[in-house]
This record gives sequence, structure tokens and C-alpha cells, in this order.
Amino acid sequence: MTIAQHRNALDPVVKVFREHGYYAYGTFDDENRWCVACDLEDGHIDVRIGEDGFEMDAWATLTGMYIDEENARRRHALERLARVSIPAIQRGLLDETEKLHWDDFEKGIALRKTIQLPFSATERLPEIALNQLEDVNQTLLFLARQINS
Repeated sequence: MTIAQHRNALDPVVKVFREHGYYAYGTFDDENRWCVACDLEDGHIDVRIGEDGFEMDAWATLTGMYIDEENARRRHALERLARVSIPAIQRGLLDETEKLHWDDFEKGIALRKTIQLPFSATERLPEIALNQLEDVNQTLLFLARQINS
């Protein structure tokens, strides 16, 4: 599919998110694919055309995990511990639809969850997106407890 075809296929997604009161817009994702993005207080949603329907990413960052640590040396050590813990957490606690990484800009762990949805789910996308985003945020809190224990 061309970008114009992707754009046309995703126009109903923009419409349904806006009808539910969310600001959604078309843009290119990090892999240069056309998608619909929706930025919320709790995280971000990206919807694009997948292999056989929609592919939805829900992602969020646990911002400033160690911002309260006044000692800069200790803060950097804690951040490093979190970064080196990520591969083991990825292998042991997450499935193939979830990707965990350290966000240097936000200074915290970030989780992206990808799900496949049929085209018939267009009208339910905002509800599904919010549920997925809630799940991502709950998982982030759990993982932060695991890292800090």
C-alpha cells in the first residue's frame, strides 16, 4: 500500500477518536509508517494498518523514576541498575507483544505494547486503546517495584 492509501484507510480512525473527544492526527511513526497518533495524559496510542487489520501500540513512560534522589551519584547508579535490569525483565516478565526500554529524555522506564485488531473494531478503538494504556501503566508500576526491590 502507498502512503496515500494508508492515509485514506486510517481516516476513519482519526474520525472515531475525535468523535470520542481525543485529539488524533496522522503522522509517520519511528519506522516511517503512516499511522494515527493520539497523545493522552497517561501515554500514547499509535494505530496503523497491520497485516490483517489494525496494529495498535499503547505506550507510556514512568517519568523521573529517581528524580527525588538528591545525590547525583546515587541517582545515576539507580538509573544504571534499572537499565541493566531491562533485558532480564524483558525475557522473564514480558511477552513478545511488550517492549521495555529506558527513556533517557524522560529518565524512566518506557513500555510499548502492540496488539492486532480486526478492521471491524474501528468504532471500539478508543475504548480498546484506553484499556490497553491502563494495562501498560499498571505494568510499568509493577516493573518499577520489581526493579527497586
